[in-house]
Amino acid sequence: MDNFSGFPSLNFLLTFESVARHLSFTNAAKELCVTQAAVSHQIKALEDYLGSKLFLREKRRIFLSEEGQQLLPSVVSGLQGIADSIDSLRTDETEDTLVVGVGSSFSANWLVHRLGTFYQKFPDINLHLKISNNNPDFNTEKMDMAVVWGKGEWDGLVHEQLMVVEFTPVCSPDLLQKDHPLNTPEDLIHYPLLDDFFSESWKEWLELAGLPDRKYKRRALINDSNVFIQSALDGHGIGICAVEIVQEYLDTGRLVRPFELSITGGGFYFLVYPENALQKPLVCLFKDWLLEEVRKSESIESFRAADK
Repeated sequence: MDNFSGFPSLNFLLTFESVARHLSFTNAAKELCVTQAAVSHQIKALEDYLGSKLFLREKRRIFLSEEGQQLLPSVVSGLQGIADSIDSLRTDETEDTLVVGVGSSFSANWLVHRLGTFYQKFPDINLHLKISNNNPDFNTEKMDMAVVWGKGEWDGLVHEQLMVVEFTPVCSPDLLQKDHPLNTPEDLIHYPLLDDFFSESWKEWLELAGLPDRKYKRRALINDSNVFIQSALDGHGIGICAVEIVQEYLDTGRLVRPFELSITGGGFYFLVYPENALQKPLVCLFKDWLLEEVRKSESIESFRAADK
């Protein structure tokens, strides 16, 4: 593309990303500090430009259409690239600033519930979270450390295991009241399985349950973890999620585990950083704080398991 004269407004794409993340025009309007009518107008303008519906509406709820799901990863990647470029041009005082790379799911559904204690304990530290689901590249990105899911395959980097990730099907409790209750894993055939483009979790879980993966063809592919979880919360299907990441929703009853069967997915959450990063005092401080928070959460999980 030689020029962007016919390109849709960046505001339209920002609005689309916000609505897709919240699956709510109202919440997107609050986040963007505009009216709900303005959000609706911008989405309508973007849909007219593309000639496709990006959202579908059902019983006062919205969810991404196939075209919306196809567009979202590129929009998120593009906006993140712009944000990263702007961030790299800024001149920050590095002595009291810590930059930590985190995945969108880990940050939005586990870390965010614990950051308040960090800010209270260390009010003078400027903590910058760089949201990315890619493997960290410390040579090109301005990061001190990163929290990454994987199997410990990072050559030339120090990686410390944070927590085991237990994957299991989760869904809205409303689905349990439908015409086809989830009494056995075979009942999953009546519902869409929420999945992402790269995960093998459903295949592995179904095989462990003794079910042929090819039989369960109704899939909703969502490449954004927060949209993925919101879709499960809104009852659009059955998602297979890391228990540790959605524990807050399980505790409040907004999500339930229809089956106890779970898998590890073959990976863990790791804290990853270059060896010389520990020369910066803030890195050691954040590392110690994060490990302590993980220990606390594991103690709570052990108590829950013993109490069942």
